[in-house]
Amino acid sequence: MLSTATEKSPAANTCILVVNNDISAQQKIKNCLLPLAYSHVTIVESATNALHFLRDQPVDLVILDIDIPDMDGWRLSRLIRCGILNCRADLPIVIMASTWCERIAEITAREYGINYLIPLDHLDQLPTVVQKLAQEKKYQQPKPRVLVVEDSQDTSDLIERVLGANFDMEVAADGAEGLNAWKARRHDLVLLDVMLPSLSGRDILIEINRIDPRQPVVIMTAHTTIDQAEELMLLGAVDFLSKPFRPEQLRKVCDIAIRREDYLVSNAQFAQRVESLQKREYEYRSLYQSHHQLLDDLQSVVMELDEGLCIRFLNRTWEALTGYTIKHSVGRPIENFIFDSNEFLAFKTKFTDALREKKSSTEIELCLKDVNGQKIWTQLKISRSTNSEKISTFTVCLDNITERKKSQDQLNYLAMHDSLTGLYNRHYFEVSLEKLADEASHKNILHGLVYLDLDHFKVVNDTFGHQKGDEVLREMSSLLGQRIREPDILCRLGGDEFAVLLQDVDAQTLNNFAQEIQKIIGDFSFQLQEHRINLGCSIGITLIDGSVRSPEDHFKRADIALYVAKGRGRNLIHLYNSQDDETDELRMRINISQKIRKAISEDRMILYFQPIYDIRKDKISYYESLVRLRETDGTIVGPAEFIPALEAAGEMHLLDRWIIKLATRMLKDHPKLNQIAINLSAQAFKDESLVPTILEALKATGINPNRITFELTESASLFNLHITQRVIAELHNLGCSFSVDDFGSGFSSFSYLKELPADYIKLDGSFIKNLHKDAIDRALVKSMIQVIQALGKKAVAEFVENQEILDILKNMGIDFVQGYHIGRPIPVEQLTLRKFAQ
Repeated sequence: MLSTATEKSPAANTCILVVNNDISAQQKIKNCLLPLAYSHVTIVESATNALHFLRDQPVDLVILDIDIPDMDGWRLSRLIRCGILNCRADLPIVIMASTWCERIAEITAREYGINYLIPLDHLDQLPTVVQKLAQEKKYQQPKPRVLVVEDSQDTSDLIERVLGANFDMEVAADGAEGLNAWKARRHDLVLLDVMLPSLSGRDILIEINRIDPRQPVVIMTAHTTIDQAEELMLLGAVDFLSKPFRPEQLRKVCDIAIRREDYLVSNAQFAQRVESLQKREYEYRSLYQSHHQLLDDLQSVVMELDEGLCIRFLNRTWEALTGYTIKHSVGRPIENFIFDSNEFLAFKTKFTDALREKKSSTEIELCLKDVNGQKIWTQLKISRSTNSEKISTFTVCLDNITERKKSQDQLNYLAMHDSLTGLYNRHYFEVSLEKLADEASHKNILHGLVYLDLDHFKVVNDTFGHQKGDEVLREMSSLLGQRIREPDILCRLGGDEFAVLLQDVDAQTLNNFAQEIQKIIGDFSFQLQEHRINLGCSIGITLIDGSVRSPEDHFKRADIALYVAKGRGRNLIHLYNSQDDETDELRMRINISQKIRKAISEDRMILYFQPIYDIRKDKISYYESLVRLRETDGTIVGPAEFIPALEAAGEMHLLDRWIIKLATRMLKDHPKLNQIAINLSAQAFKDESLVPTILEALKATGINPNRITFELTESASLFNLHITQRVIAELHNLGCSFSVDDFGSGFSSFSYLKELPADYIKLDGSFIKNLHKDAIDRALVKSMIQVIQALGKKAVAEFVENQEILDILKNMGIDFVQGYHIGRPIPVEQLTLRKFAQ
């Protein structure tokens, strides 16, 4: 209980002196005493300061450490006990030791007059000990207790005179009395006569040894033979005294006997400590070996570096990775194993920066060399650590990423190069054009752009097939590449379109280069079957002069120049001129393209959905998705306003890709769209990224591919039947279905129907809208339905505008119908899954 103003507890009046130079121990002792109201606690750090305090101040209790800088705790205790100091000789003393051996410490404490000895990690005992000492009047050093079992009065008197000053004596005159006294009080030492009345010393020894084999017993006898001495020692006696004995002999034997227990306990404790240390050493060694084996079994190299980046430790994986032995490597700088010395400087800079930012860990890629000098790409995960020697080091986990780097290099190459020709691709062209446009704007340096298109190359593809066309493109690319200067950049933009970026040129140099390219292509000829083929090219050129804001504008100029060259007769070169009359139409197309690009980036290209009705099941089967443009003011614009311009500008692939992504996303977000049809343009099937785009969209949304039907018009399908068949097969492999739109618009295609692996055939609306008025249309439609169904495909009729047309189609056995009479195109939010109301 804490003291108050009106009543003070005994603890409040107790003055305690703590002698300890360990700040942590000082605080622990103080925190232990203060809650019990021991407020008069003085702490000093040396024996000198303690002696000064003891001379000047009354002290009720001293708490000592053994290790004090100028005098150990044992000697300071003896100074207090000897009485020469200006303090009580019986002043209570408590030793608090951080390290000690139990029994030896206890013996020493007893010899030096210490009241209590408490380990520092048993600090919770201190309050109880202090309270107990505060209640004791004075300190009395406890005396060892001795039991004398002797029937001779003279002998027992002699023993009491000799030992009485240092021992607490008890005498028993016969054997039975002595045994009972020992059982009751368990003395520290028994002096036992052999020849006793009622019970012999031998029998008493046997009984004592049975009860407590550790009890020290000294035998006293006047008639001792060697055999008797051996027998009694074997029965448990610790020593012999032959009567009559001298006082000094008695003292010596008793001193040794009384300490026997101390010796035995101390020895046992040491043995236990040694055994414990040996066990720990074995456990640590086993743990070390298992951890070392674990490190060696890792696929990663584990390395330790010092602050000078020298290797201090390696596991065995290093040898497998580099071929260098651990013995050869440890102690050497890591710089010795780096492939390129310049790369070491970059590594050291990154390493230093990470240290400066005080990051706990960092990752760095580094190219090492193996014992044969070959490159090994590695990733280093570095963390700061401190070893047992208090030296700051760095732990490094090093993984072999050579294969990953090769894959990355390959991916980087593919990302920047055209897969057919090996030239740079459109992506690399756009990045390079942006860089040159920026230089032209800020450094006033002129660059040039040459944009060329092979004239009538489509004829080669259509006549001899794409495989032969690809061979021609590869040969042409090789010829052009031989003419390009090192700083200039030759790119294939797609199809038969190429672009060259020339650095630091004027208009004349740019025109001369274009003429050389035109001549190289004009001189090039190749044999295809029995034909010798020559090609020409149309070229548009423009200076990159910083006069327009974006790289897209520079490319737009080259595109316009190319358009003019083609319009004026092909196989011509034209330098961009803003006054050219032909540019107006192209500008309109480009403006629409830019408008659509902007709408795509702002998510303003939207889809409406028109139901397609299943006649046999009498319900909506799926929906056709139809693209719309939402202007910034909210106005909805139909596809007729922008698709023709996109097709003419060759930009339909942008819209195709966006519609695929948008449609699949809406399928995911709106489950009521059980299945949809997505319209593709004629250019879509020429786009090599079409199927990868579809696959990417399917993976991104996780939708089932059988919920998608792709539609392509009949004319586009038959434009290149070989490509159409291949792409449809790829779509089927993905799980999607395919539909031919506007079938019958070119009636010559009727014979190709069996060549198209389509699932649905949609009859052209021009046959349907007058079906109730025109007998010829009815005959044609009926025939087409029969042929389509005979080939195992489903027939779909569009432009169903009234009930009369619907009834006619039902009677003809049509599979599906679509039109305003069934449902108009509407946003997805307005869809309802209801049966068609007839």
